[in-house]
Amino acid sequence: MEGCIVSKLKDVVEMIIDKKRGNGMTKKALVSILALLLVFTISLVGCSNETTSPAEENDPTDEETSEDNTNENGVEEQDESTEEETAEETKETSEVEETVEDNRIREDIAYVSVDRLNIRAYKDAQGTSLGIITKGKQVKVLDEVQDGEDDWLNIQVGSGDNTIEGWVLTRFTVRDTREFLSDPNLFEDEELNDFFTSPTLFEDNTILAYYGHPNNRLMGIVGRYSVQDLIPLLEKTAAKYDAVNGDKGVVPAIYLIYGTVQPGGEIGVLNFDQMMSYIEEAYKNGVLIYLDHQMGKYHPIDALNEILPFLRYPNVHLALDPEWRTDNPMREIGYLSGDEINQIQETMRDYMIENGIPGVRQFVFHQFIEKMVPDIEAINADYDPVLLVHNTSGWGPPSGKKRPMR
Repeated sequence: MEGCIVSKLKDVVEMIIDKKRGNGMTKKALVSILALLLVFTISLVGCSNETTSPAEENDPTDEETSEDNTNENGVEEQDESTEEETAEETKETSEVEETVEDNRIREDIAYVSVDRLNIRAYKDAQGTSLGIITKGKQVKVLDEVQDGEDDWLNIQVGSGDNTIEGWVLTRFTVRDTREFLSDPNLFEDEELNDFFTSPTLFEDNTILAYYGHPNNRLMGIVGRYSVQDLIPLLEKTAAKYDAVNGDKGVVPAIYLIYGTVQPGGEIGVLNFDQMMSYIEEAYKNGVLIYLDHQMGKYHPIDALNEILPFLRYPNVHLALDPEWRTDNPMREIGYLSGDEINQIQETMRDYMIENGIPGVRQFVFHQFIEKMVPDIEAINADYDPVLLVHNTSGWGPPSGKKRPMR
């Protein structure tokens, strides 16, 4: 074996760093690999005590040598240069981990920074439009090219049959989502973040939510008040529940309809800036946000992908509503299959891992009649860190909600 694994650690770390920069290795994968290397360093420190200078390492005529590093009592002593190299490697590894943890900008991800942006077929601002993406939309960056005075991103959005690949001007995107915030440090309360994403949030508390669409009074109380007026009302109601809730706490929440089904199954989505005003104001007041997508005619994974990026905000959880997964809203009730709900959880889990989303996040699905999830027994709830929440809801008085589902 050419040299001890310990003496090669630095090269391996540098290789990993280069690989991370080159192909977008995920933060969690990088940190995990580095941690394993440190474990190997400790366990394999005695495998060999050879030390190799950089010049010798690159010399093809180099031959493996070893030295006897035992003292007069027969106890092995680690070579001084090996100790220094190991300390340097440990320091470098620690610095890499810290950089990864603090780095919120990914070279392969960008976000739309204008209200509407055309995806062009070519690097031409007046060229054929392949589709329109809206503010806050996360896109995958395939390449960045300078063409004359303009910088362009070759991007990919969507999934499956709905994938679009094309070009957008770089100046209409941002890489750091903190540029969207009224205060770039707003979501930095570690204690509050841990509370919002706790795996025992449901066990320890009752979640009390106000439901609706900010621009529609008929869709719930959320549409009847501004967010600044809504939150004090919500807190007042939560206090009443808390007074009779025993040892459990009460956590206030706003259940916000993000995507609303339209005739023909099309979807109208909430304005990005308006939605962010709710997320920010809720966070400031210790309030959860549930983003609900009605799906319409679109595949549930495509609908989920629209709202996954909002998981970067610790007070946000996600929901899909099977009732409105239909081309004929108000005429028929839609559905999600058990397998689709499993796919949703898996997609959400993978997104959280890939993007380093901390804690546990809830995925909520609605059901008030059997046909909305016809094979509910097929659902698997084992997709940690996704917490599956089965919400039985519907129009009508309390007596209807208490009645057993048939």
